[in-house]
Amino acid sequence: MKQQDLQSELSVEDTTECLLENREPRSAKQYQIRVVDQNFEPKMVLIADPTPTGRQILEASDFSPANDYILLMKQNTGMLEEVNLSEVVDVYHRGVEQFIAFESDRVFYFELNGKRYPWGAENISEKALRAIGNIPPKQALWLEQKQAADLLLDTDANLNLSASGLEKVYSAKRSWRLNVQGVQIVSDEPTIVASDAMIAAGFNPADDWMLFLKVKGEPKKPIGVDYVIDLTTPGIEKLRMTPAEIRNGEKALCVKSDFSLLEKDTDYLNKLGFEWETLIDNGRRWLIIRNYTLPSGYNHEKVDIAIDIPAAYPGAALDMFYCFPALRLESGAVIAQTSCHMSIVGQSYQRWSRHLNGKTKWNPLTDSVMTQMAVIEECILREVAK
Repeated sequence: MKQQDLQSELSVEDTTECLLENREPRSAKQYQIRVVDQNFEPKMVLIADPTPTGRQILEASDFSPANDYILLMKQNTGMLEEVNLSEVVDVYHRGVEQFIAFESDRVFYFELNGKRYPWGAENISEKALRAIGNIPPKQALWLEQKQAADLLLDTDANLNLSASGLEKVYSAKRSWRLNVQGVQIVSDEPTIVASDAMIAAGFNPADDWMLFLKVKGEPKKPIGVDYVIDLTTPGIEKLRMTPAEIRNGEKALCVKSDFSLLEKDTDYLNKLGFEWETLIDNGRRWLIIRNYTLPSGYNHEKVDIAIDIPAAYPGAALDMFYCFPALRLESGAVIAQTSCHMSIVGQSYQRWSRHLNGKTKWNPLTDSVMTQMAVIEECILREVAK
């Protein structure tokens, strides 16, 4: 073959195409291979020998002295195999995709989707696992565990391979969770519009709500119903909702006889896992939420909350709420409009005089216990500026 007939360079893609088309690749002066480190930082390397040894590949990639390194080869099938320093690799015919170099003296092993792979370091990143297994972003990676539930690997996770036993990882369809005013919703997509999240949690976006996105370590962020929430955000906690207008006051209660909860109220309370009950005391109908968890800043960690349920509910509004035992702020500041108390089954409940107002005035067609719980949470958080 004449010199001018030789290609100046034959890339990895060229040789791979030849293999797929079942034909011999053309000769070249140089051959291109891809060499990455354990973090998958790539180097495109040119070699003159179409059948280099492991040592030649390492030295051409500036990984030296070669004796301090382990070289793995990623085949077109996606499998990995170790390449010894003296072992010959036929780049010309095999169409090798890439090599992975490690400064290491031993090989570790792991299993990914039922296939066993070698690795040249004690730890392997989630990023590397995805690259090796060609795992798309919409698939999650899980670590099998015998004594506990399988562990979801975060995007910045590093899996330790040095422990006894073979670490087994598998991929599965990914989903993301969001707490919407206490209701856990699940999304198959990494983003969700706030209004869609509200609908999934049973709220009506057309109502006059104020929305706040809470991310751990950050102040709450006011958002609109058309805001696109990135569910992959580290530390994302919840979408909080509160009626647009709540005022303090001393509005009188309208007491009715007989009551029943709406089906959606029962579903809501059960979905949240509340310990709750309805009871009648001195002719008044009460919904009691037991052991409601409080934010820091109060003199108690948990309280029982009572909501008066009028007979005409939902035509009649749910108004105010009651706490037992009585709450004080650790800061010493006074909690406005909480000085009155109500005896409920022999216990003195502290009355919080809080009312829906303005555009958020009670709407019997859309409002429910769910709405009142949003008012309660906002009022309790507001006092400690959460």
